[in-house]
Amino acid sequence: MTEEPQGTTNSDGLTGAPFDVLRRRLRLLRLLEGADRAGIAPIRVNRLHTYAYLTNVLAPVWDARVFDSQLLKRLGGPFYPALQQDLDRLVGLGLVRITGLGHVQDEGGQWRLDGFFALDYERAGEALRFLGTIPEEREMQSFLVEVAYAVSALSDREFDRVHHEDATYSDRNVDYDNVVDFAEWKDLNYSANAAYHFAEISEGAMPSELLHLYVRHLHRRISGQR
Repeated sequence: MTEEPQGTTNSDGLTGAPFDVLRRRLRLLRLLEGADRAGIAPIRVNRLHTYAYLTNVLAPVWDARVFDSQLLKRLGGPFYPALQQDLDRLVGLGLVRITGLGHVQDEGGQWRLDGFFALDYERAGEALRFLGTIPEEREMQSFLVEVAYAVSALSDREFDRVHHEDATYSDRNVDYDNVVDFAEWKDLNYSANAAYHFAEISEGAMPSELLHLYVRHLHRRISGQR
């Protein structure tokens, strides 16, 4: 990846610009692997961004790393520019396949590429197998897959409306075109806090159950059941 900027390596051995790019792309491969295992791949690009957002906002429930706690609040839903750039790059590298390629117009009147994305296991398999040898990565993948299984219960229409009902993204105190930040201050992660609430009323609930309970809560709100 010679086009990436040069960076430095700190004590963890995996910091600096090139390593951050590598981490993001490996995370994206794992997200797509989770989508495939849950039966929601190929996944439309807007739903992939929503899925990535949910894995970030619900990470504390699993005691997992929050990969990206900040994003610009858009009327059309979560969108990570870096993730989109990485996705385009992985398509170019042949690690990810795109079908149903087209164009859509966003709420700002700008046109962007649209399509459905899935892993090319023949080319991405070696990287995924390597990640599977790392205990921390195996635990992270268990979390990503569990979130994918939870959202797989939603209809396409519900999936596209998750951001309207998610406790953090729909916070009325944050206007559109402002930054949603749910990790700097723990109390502002209303989504994770809502999931913790289910732990209080469902004694002994496991983290995986709390993820599913929160997504079922979103389903009820989207369908008009308060």
